[in-house]
Amino acid sequence: MRSLSKEDIDKLKNIDLINSDGQKYSIDLRYIKSIEANDESTQNLDKITVNYKKGNQVTQLLNIILKSIIREENYLEIGKNSKFFEKNSRSDITIPSRNGNSVLEAYKGFTFNVTPSQDNIYIMIDFCSRIIRKETALEYITANNNQIAGLSVITKYNNYQIYLIDRVDHTKTPLSTFLNKRTNIQITFAQYYKERYGIQIRNMSQPLLVHKRKYREANTNIQKIEEVYLIPEICNMTGMTEEQRSNFQAMREVANHTKLTPQQRYQSSIRNCKFLNSKARASGIQIDENSNVIDAIQLRPPRIGLGGNRFANAEKGNFDMRAATLDKVVFKNWGIIYNKRDEKDVYDFVDNLFKKACQTYGITVMDPFYLSQKDWNVKNWIENIDEDIEQNGIPEFVLTFGQVQAGFYSELKKFFTNELGIASQHVVPRSLQKNGMSVTSKIALQIASKLGKRIWQVETPAGVDQNTMVIGIETSLKRIQNQQVIGVVASINKDFTQYFSQVDIRRENDTALPNLSKIVAKAIEAYAKNTKNIPSEVIVYRQGLGEGQIQQSFNFEIKAIQTGFNIFKAGFNPRLAFFQVNRKIGQKFYQQPSADRSEIQNPASGTIVASQIIHNNFEFFMAAQNCNSGVCTPTKYTCLYNNTNLKEDQIWQFTYYQTFNYYNWQGPVRVPAAMKYAEKLAKFTSNTLQDVSNQRLSNSLFYL
Repeated sequence: MRSLSKEDIDKLKNIDLINSDGQKYSIDLRYIKSIEANDESTQNLDKITVNYKKGNQVTQLLNIILKSIIREENYLEIGKNSKFFEKNSRSDITIPSRNGNSVLEAYKGFTFNVTPSQDNIYIMIDFCSRIIRKETALEYITANNNQIAGLSVITKYNNYQIYLIDRVDHTKTPLSTFLNKRTNIQITFAQYYKERYGIQIRNMSQPLLVHKRKYREANTNIQKIEEVYLIPEICNMTGMTEEQRSNFQAMREVANHTKLTPQQRYQSSIRNCKFLNSKARASGIQIDENSNVIDAIQLRPPRIGLGGNRFANAEKGNFDMRAATLDKVVFKNWGIIYNKRDEKDVYDFVDNLFKKACQTYGITVMDPFYLSQKDWNVKNWIENIDEDIEQNGIPEFVLTFGQVQAGFYSELKKFFTNELGIASQHVVPRSLQKNGMSVTSKIALQIASKLGKRIWQVETPAGVDQNTMVIGIETSLKRIQNQQVIGVVASINKDFTQYFSQVDIRRENDTALPNLSKIVAKAIEAYAKNTKNIPSEVIVYRQGLGEGQIQQSFNFEIKAIQTGFNIFKAGFNPRLAFFQVNRKIGQKFYQQPSADRSEIQNPASGTIVASQIIHNNFEFFMAAQNCNSGVCTPTKYTCLYNNTNLKEDQIWQFTYYQTFNYYNWQGPVRVPAAMKYAEKLAKFTSNTLQDVSNQRLSNSLFYL
């Protein structure tokens, strides 16, 4: 940035008084000090205070200046994450559905963020898109029995602000009054919107939506909550419905407007970088358009062992498993429950799909017991299953078959998982219509995984202690009675193929985290029982929801985990590494054209970036997944605690290998398997079970 000279300051001092609404305003500009971008005095590096925030005064100032420049260029700013959209980029997308056509608005734009690294300041510029439904919130709550809590709406009248809805208030309508802070006069909501925005509200009997806005009180840093009331009629729903997302044609049409190839997205970023640079020069800010090349490291994929001493070829990440599972699997004591109307399809599924699919993996399938039902009443199903169990005992697992509603599915899952403590799998007949054998193959492997069987084994990198435990921790966005649901999954054998799984349901302000400590202690007990050893090293991967999570992890969760060590055994203190893992990041990496490809492409599976753009000494980005469609988003790992003997490159290799251990996908996923399992567990608990599962299932992947 260009420094202001004495002449510049004198010119500003001589600006005439500004008149506005009868008030006169003047500018008093005084020199305070000069600051350097990487001056430690400008940085807030204390990660254990409530004020911790990555960045410094320089980057905050640059972000503010650049945002103001773009706003002056007449872009739409949607949301609070520096996302700007070109007004003329809007496209209408018509999507046919069972209830008539629906229309979406698609916008294209770009986002940016100025961040410090260890030795420089970087600006990240990337393409972004936004989908807005034409459907109003009033239309949505009318069609969905007011079930809008937890969804977001957007208000076009005040610069496209986005609000997460907490509840519907049926005691208030547009004719209700509130105190207008600007005039200190009571006014109706309808009158306010008429005077402020020129909007005439049509439906005066509609209820109001409530958004809880969190803010910090000035000078005290105390967090407070203010309720913001919105009129449904003038709010639009954001994103897409579940029905639209499950519509292949709809998703393909949306992708035409929002999904770019790596080459297209890279070129978009370069164009926007040049645009922003040209506009920022007048403010003394210069962006180097040619400094976008960084160093990366390419890790080799692991050897993946299958049954019969065979190995899968994972040279490019994903692999095709056409061999026997690592463990010998026999499905012998199992049943299938269905409506009598589906009887022919059930027998056809078992004989022509399920048994054949299992043969591919060397799985032996004994004949099941068949339990047909006369109706679709879930209570009758549960009573009949109970009667059968009283006569014949509890089966090893159960398949349920049928096109059922979400509530029906949920009640059955609760019964099997919470009450009986047995693995279950639901088969949707519609899913078998196109690729029946492929779908059934996945079902067969899922069942084997739920029974604790090893499907494949990933090699462990050299230097990693043979008694190492991996723990994954993930939080579900959906709550149970306003309590957080945290999935905790820990490996309980030496080759990271078997897991202990349990949820921690906690109040938001609970800082002692006693449940987490107890879960860790139980996981170590399971490890010790399974291996006849205790872990000498524990590596934790914790989902990061934002910068505020760093303080919570640092202050509370690491301590709770160490407390769990002592609950297991007084004085037990294995070496510990704790990583915050963030998937919601803006960084994108591209691989330069190679001899066999002339265009920019996604980074290969196993790409590591650990220099130039990192913030601290033990932070790295990893592109683990093999991305053949769209643009790859890497995952960011930040080490918050480490007293292990592992070197940085060993941690990279170990973390990468762990992404191959997720049995629901034949290839690497974005995060280590334990963390992916924890995500599935937390979501399954909050969406379906609504409670802690039966302890009989603790050592299984029942939630896959």
